[in-house]
Amino acid sequence: MIVEEDLRFKRLEMKIGIFVAIAIVGFLTLFFFIGADKDLFIQKYLLKFTVEKGTGYSRGMPVKLSGFRIGRVDKISLNESAMVDIEVQIDRKYQKWIKKDSVVKFVKEGLVGDNIIEISAGSRDSEVLKDGALLAFEKTMGLEELANDMADKVKPVLLEVKDIISYINNPAGDIKQSLNNIRVLSADLSSTREKVDTLLINSTQKIVKLSADSESLLKTSRDRIDSAGPILEKADRSMAVIEQKLPQLLEKALSTLEHLDKVSKNIEKITGGVAPRIPQIMNSAEDTLQGADKVVNAAKNIWPLKSHIPVPSERQIVPGDSHE
Repeated sequence: MIVEEDLRFKRLEMKIGIFVAIAIVGFLTLFFFIGADKDLFIQKYLLKFTVEKGTGYSRGMPVKLSGFRIGRVDKISLNESAMVDIEVQIDRKYQKWIKKDSVVKFVKEGLVGDNIIEISAGSRDSEVLKDGALLAFEKTMGLEELANDMADKVKPVLLEVKDIISYINNPAGDIKQSLNNIRVLSADLSSTREKVDTLLINSTQKIVKLSADSESLLKTSRDRIDSAGPILEKADRSMAVIEQKLPQLLEKALSTLEHLDKVSKNIEKITGGVAPRIPQIMNSAEDTLQGADKVVNAAKNIWPLKSHIPVPSERQIVPGDSHE
């Protein structure tokens, strides 16, 4: 008996087994990746904190420390005080940094980023939090609160700006009046500028004329100085001649004085010898001596001789009579 076999069903069981094995491996791989992403294979511990509102919180929300994910939100519930209790699961290997003085915050990553829970690292001397411990929550402002706060701060500024604009646009205000005064002043400045230009032109003409007069005056002064040059030269030559002749005049004057002195002495001798006989001659000699003294005094008062003639010693002639 011949049994016919369809080739499509040949080794069917082996093919099904391989397919099932591949499916199982894929499933296990997917499960592994999902578990790794959900931290299913990491040892964890539980921490809690309480907030006033649960807005923005959701299960699976990441919990970060210094910008690094260390856990996720596990449970959100409403307590008896109408506040929201939030439980987070933290990887056990990060427990050493979360201590009693650590603070949890609800923040947004960037301006349009996701909401996250940020836990700050505790101090070195603080005690590490145990499983199920309560974290201190520090409230931060959300976008709505930030917008409201910004609006509250901006409103007074906008009101002041509105008042300033109204004040500026007021026709009777100081600014409008100042602008009108500036326009009037600008119109007056044009006429003032024309007057100033005219004044400058007149001043320039007067300065040019004054400069020409000054040049003529300087020229006249130079001419007079040039004409005074020969006179000064003549005066210099005269002084030189006087300086040359002055020593000779002084010598002549000194010799004259010495001669007069000798004559005076001789007359004294002659007078002493012939006085009893010729009293008339004595009187004549006295007249001669007085005339000589006058000549000497007149010579001494002459300017060139005055500073070079020594003062002669005073000499007195004792008048005699006919009995001596």
